[in-house]
Amino acid sequence: MRILVVHAWMKGNLGDILHASVLLRALRALKPDALDVAGYPPEPPPSCREGCLDVADRFLPESFEWWWSLLPTGLAKGGLPRVLRAGRAALFRQYEVVVSMPGPFLARHDYRAAAALLDLALARRLGIPFVLAGHSIGPLMESGCRELSRAACCVAREPSTRRFLSERGIPSVLAADYAFLHPLEAPAGLEDRLVPASEPYRVLFLRANNLPLGQLRREGHRLLCRGRPVAVLGEDALAVATSDRSRDAPALAGLASRLGGTPVSCTAIEEMVAVIRGSRGVVSDRYHPAVCAVALNRPVQVLDNKEAHKMAGLRELIGLHDLEGVRDLARTGLHAVERAVVDATSRR
Repeated sequence: MRILVVHAWMKGNLGDILHASVLLRALRALKPDALDVAGYPPEPPPSCREGCLDVADRFLPESFEWWWSLLPTGLAKGGLPRVLRAGRAALFRQYEVVVSMPGPFLARHDYRAAAALLDLALARRLGIPFVLAGHSIGPLMESGCRELSRAACCVAREPSTRRFLSERGIPSVLAADYAFLHPLEAPAGLEDRLVPASEPYRVLFLRANNLPLGQLRREGHRLLCRGRPVAVLGEDALAVATSDRSRDAPALAGLASRLGGTPVSCTAIEEMVAVIRGSRGVVSDRYHPAVCAVALNRPVQVLDNKEAHKMAGLRELIGLHDLEGVRDLARTGLHAVERAVVDATSRR
């Protein structure tokens, strides 16, 4: 059994590491002859290695620059240039099944969707089963939806994605993000070093490019944006944190200063776990800090971001199910991927 996992986004976002590590460990448990991961950037940061990429046999760098040439005219002209398509086909032929790493990138607003759909189409032409391992999908162009229907297995990580697919006649398995199954652990006392506050605190995880940070302010118990309330903070002190340090840290440090809070740049999963574990609750427009809050039994307010489909889906998911129910759904998705991989390899 030879497995290739593609579309690994390994830039240091702790959420990407969380769900990838759970999936890769499950695939490793199948005892394949090869478990290789293809992704970006060519040299992932150290935080992506231990417990994640180290589980695989090889990391194969993917260059994403060529994706830009596909949008929008490249797709209309037939997709990949012949030389790139040939190289991708040669890679795929080395494996019995190709698995797409979970994520929210199968949506028309994400430039990565084009490459993911072309990979699926290419695998189909080669007769190689392609597994969508756990995605937030939609909104998506109808041509992309037709391609999705040809996947060997499609795991939907929220009810909103399941509905989107069902309305278009695409079979899928309702699941939840695999981060719900991650053993979220951190050394005792780490939270005190990260948030040296003598009083209870609430932690605010924000993307740097979502809400207009310059127009956020705290007024009493509330967080306001352009004068309108977006979250309830209570009387607690505030930690302003990021799960994607390279992208968010500078902007959020300035926000923390203006809000009178403590800036926290989480560089490892255990640091994110510690900050959430020590808090009175989480406010987040980032997906995986909200997942971790639920898994650690902390109150969470899930804010919208520019990918409203997935955030609304997460709110619905955790509103409908308790923690064990959500974990059961995550296990269902993981088992569906495992079955699809075993079935695919047994038929070849």
